[in-house]
Amino acid sequence: MSAKKSSSAQSVQSAQPSYRGLRWGLALFFLVVLFGLVGYGIRGAIPETELREVPGYSPWSDEVIEVASAIPVQDGGRVKPLATYARFKMLSFHGALTMKVESAGVVHKIGPVDWFLDCMFRPDLVDDLPIFRLDDSDILKPFNIETKKRRARLSFNDIQAGGSADEDGFQQLLARGRELLEKQESEGKESLSKNEQKTVEFAQLVLNYTGVRDSLDIIRGGLPEIDSSQLALIDQETVKMLNQVSQPTRFLYWLPVLDSLLKSTRALQTPEVRQFEFELNRQATFANYGPTLFPPQSLEEDTWVNLGGGVEQFLGGELADPTIFFKDFKKLSDLGEASKKPNSAEFLDQLTSWKKDFSYRAELREEGAKIDTEVTYYNRNYFIHGLAWFIFAFLVSALGWIVRDGKGGRVIQGVTAVIFIVALAYVLAGIVHRFVITGRPPVSNLYDTIPFITAGAVLVLGIAEFLTRRRILLSIASAIGVIGLFFAFRFELGDAKDNMDPLRAVLDSNYWLATHVVTITIGYSGGLIACFLSMTYVFLALAGVMKDPRAFHRFMTRTAYGITCFTLLFSLVGTVLGGIWANDSWGRFWGWDPKENGALLIVLWSLIILHCRLAGWMKGWGIHLMSILGGSVVVFSWWGVNMLEVGLHSYGFIEGASTVYYFYGATLVAFLVGVVAWAIERAQKAAQ
Repeated sequence: MSAKKSSSAQSVQSAQPSYRGLRWGLALFFLVVLFGLVGYGIRGAIPETELREVPGYSPWSDEVIEVASAIPVQDGGRVKPLATYARFKMLSFHGALTMKVESAGVVHKIGPVDWFLDCMFRPDLVDDLPIFRLDDSDILKPFNIETKKRRARLSFNDIQAGGSADEDGFQQLLARGRELLEKQESEGKESLSKNEQKTVEFAQLVLNYTGVRDSLDIIRGGLPEIDSSQLALIDQETVKMLNQVSQPTRFLYWLPVLDSLLKSTRALQTPEVRQFEFELNRQATFANYGPTLFPPQSLEEDTWVNLGGGVEQFLGGELADPTIFFKDFKKLSDLGEASKKPNSAEFLDQLTSWKKDFSYRAELREEGAKIDTEVTYYNRNYFIHGLAWFIFAFLVSALGWIVRDGKGGRVIQGVTAVIFIVALAYVLAGIVHRFVITGRPPVSNLYDTIPFITAGAVLVLGIAEFLTRRRILLSIASAIGVIGLFFAFRFELGDAKDNMDPLRAVLDSNYWLATHVVTITIGYSGGLIACFLSMTYVFLALAGVMKDPRAFHRFMTRTAYGITCFTLLFSLVGTVLGGIWANDSWGRFWGWDPKENGALLIVLWSLIILHCRLAGWMKGWGIHLMSILGGSVVVFSWWGVNMLEVGLHSYGFIEGASTVYYFYGATLVAFLVGVVAWAIERAQKAAQ
């Protein structure tokens, strides 16, 4: 009888359809598509580097970089280190934080402070640096500007070398940009084609660069010579006194008598005088494009000024003590003279003196107290280091999938845990350090949400792994850490804005930032955890590589369901708190704003999963498939509504499509593959 049963079972098993080849084919397809999307996203996010030959280039010393980094400047409504100012200036032009050049066979790595010091003191060299990143060089063909590839790195001299004998490439680009701007103003933005819009943007970018580069021409000299005896309104005794301070070819020489000088030159009609006037006005105009280096003399005033603004205040009699500004101007002029020997002891001493003097004046105004710690924050690169450690943790955990049992498996598990803790520590330290600098809760703008949500998801999964010891959760947590921190890196490169600047008035509330915003972003992290758990389940269930499929199915389903309940709780509370904040700020609790609707979508989606589970309409596969689509709902609420560029949440606008579309694609593929895997499993059960 027993033999008959065994024979019958074997015959039934042999009669069942074999789906092993199909399952593995789908699993491989799933992996190929996912890694293809990731690879394509990385390719588009990390710009290509180019080693450029720059004859005569010499790097700034580490001592000079250290001193210059901590010079206080005011930008974006706060006093910050020059290193931060230079960082986001370089990102806006270059799309990266380093460039490499070669000089006399030696490769030099140039960072933001190095590049900005070159702009300030070595404009003859900076024009050779490949500072401009251009993703579509086809827009330069009308100006005869040559590039090796479509995605190119260009220097200012590369652009200027184009054009024709009558007009160089920069002049042609600028003229075309102005022409298109006039067309846009008269006919609307829709009148410009995509390439024409890119041309306008690139022309503006190059023009902004010339402003930064020439902002210190006012202290470098280069004024045409003029006969002071022709200037009837300037006393010759005064001229003799000025000769002791500077030279007639420098702006500083004429600064004390600038008003009288301009009145005198207007009465003269010689070509030399016209050229002198033109250069004088050009230097004064470009001085308005430099960093705001000078704190106001009055403690009641908040706004610092740049060189151009200081000259205007000096001429307008708006300064309480004009001699202070004159001395500052002279010190900066002397610093420019000393920069001809960039790494000399004289230059370093004068730069150090400038930094100490202006840091002290900022302290008197109770400003710039966190400059040193902000320099330290960016030097430590918390999130980049965290990204590297998460990659390491994921690779080691992947080895643990192969070596699971015995002493080797335990060793790999322990090493993975240690690496994971190091990576998490970097992320948490970076978030805390940003909080120390800004003095506000850790989530206050779109950039802040990325490391915070990443840290939240990783921390929750890390705790779950510690409690369950299933190993798989640590791999998922490491993968989320890699994706989240890479996204943070990508966003900073594309946004090129200082996200630690003061908030808009409607957001400037530590209470609501610490309640609504933090709560709702914790809800985001829960939705993404559930999505990644379910995507992992789909792949492993499809491949059939788990030793105990039923136990694995129960564990993953319960975990995904529990995380969905976690998401519902925080999303619902966060949405209600957001409504209270909206009522406090805008006078209404709910206005069907896209951001509000996005938060509501997460709540409704989680409620659907919850009720379907309780009613018995949805079990294991249904929960996982809905959780995967729920990830897209979360990302749409988090990022997608910002792309609509409508609503009151205008502080969160981002231009154009982003890498979130790759995530939508990944979740769609995972969902479709999951449906097929579910159908295969049902067919096998039916055959049994």
